[in-house]
Amino acid sequence: MLYTPGQLRRAVSITPETYRHWKKTLEPLRRASGHSPCFSAGDLVAVALIRSLTLDLGIRIGALTPIGEPLFELCNRATWPILERSKLIVDLPGARLELSPELTETLSDRPSITIPLRSIMAELREQLLAESDSREQTSLRFPPLPVGGAPAIARGGRQ
Repeated sequence: MLYTPGQLRRAVSITPETYRHWKKTLEPLRRASGHSPCFSAGDLVAVALIRSLTLDLGIRIGALTPIGEPLFELCNRATWPILERSKLIVDLPGARLELSPELTETLSDRPSITIPLRSIMAELREQLLAESDSREQTSLRFPPLPVGGAPAIARGGRQ
């Protein structure tokens, strides 16, 4: 399933202004054109992680440019169940990312940021389900009927 830029913004709770600013900075977001669906579920996860890094941790979006493309690739390669049970280790100075199972201990000789993905994935899933429920088609009050002329028998024709 692909998502439009508006659906992406709503799913990760960012403003149109934030999206436009990030789009100038991150190459993977520039693939979008207009209102056509073009973002994958993995792209939504990547943007949710970027949101967490920028808004929750106060990292400037420009500092994330070197890891932008690898982040989108990593989030699109891994399945949602794997991402949910993982943590992302971000090495900004080295421009490296590592996906590690959430219960494994990680030791690094470099400064890094560890982001548990379980809560981000749960929040994203909740937003996507809430959006799909709001657009659900209501039940029809009357049963559907065939459209067209009267049946052949009523017109005096053969069956």
